[in-house]
Amino acid sequence: MLRTPLARTSGTLTASRASYDPRLVREATATKALSSRQRLATYNRQYWFRLFGVLHGAFPLTTRLFGHWIFNEYACRFLVAHPPDGWDIELVAVGFDEFLADELEGKSITIEPGGSTLESAALIEAARIDAAFFEVFRAPPVEPYVPTAADAERLLAGRLVLSPAAALFSERWPLSDLRRELAGSEGEAPVPLPSPLSSARSWLLLRKKLQIGQIPLEAGELRLLTLLTRFPVGEALALLEGEWPEGERSSLPPLAQRWLARSVELGLWSRLDGQK
Repeated sequence: MLRTPLARTSGTLTASRASYDPRLVREATATKALSSRQRLATYNRQYWFRLFGVLHGAFPLTTRLFGHWIFNEYACRFLVAHPPDGWDIELVAVGFDEFLADELEGKSITIEPGGSTLESAALIEAARIDAAFFEVFRAPPVEPYVPTAADAERLLAGRLVLSPAAALFSERWPLSDLRRELAGSEGEAPVPLPSPLSSARSWLLLRKKLQIGQIPLEAGELRLLTLLTRFPVGEALALLEGEWPEGERSSLPPLAQRWLARSVELGLWSRLDGQK
């Protein structure tokens, strides 16, 4: 009964009281003010509004681009497929960005009222940015990894593990700026999508205690750090060199050295794993 989705046909979210199991309705106690179905409907609505609120809080940018009405429709589909299954209700938001990417890939989304059309790529990007902030904020504290002299021999063959309190992303729209501008603002209507950037921007999110810093990265720096999360250090450096413009490869070693040193200084890594 609690998980019965709220109906949208009236233009407001309403409980589908007629769908409740008659046995449950008979067991519920009516009051002078409310019938048993009305009392059950109160819990049904509270369940959904609580879950919608969690997703609004975890995905504030995505919520405002969609507007609450359309966002809640996608949230409902996600929650029906992935209902809460643990004590921490905020974890219900985990995976919503991946769900949206599957739902929206290659589509044009019409936002009402007004009938404006948003590129699905922008909405997917917004959801991934929201998810990055959500995951970094909730991450447990980790002691940053600092290479020692004993690590020198195995460094190139090892793989650096990204701190759970860090995230890397790029954006083609100024969505992180918009997210910051919308912080604390009220309203349920969709906000306009900003014009695309002339070139993509690269960012590192890094939490220190309870503060999240957003640090700009060079495009090559982001690529190296991304490769380092997937491959052993030596292999990542070789892959980056292979991607680098041939006429500029002589400039890469000092750049890569600087980027690696900066990543350690910032506390980006949690450990060095041996090559598997």
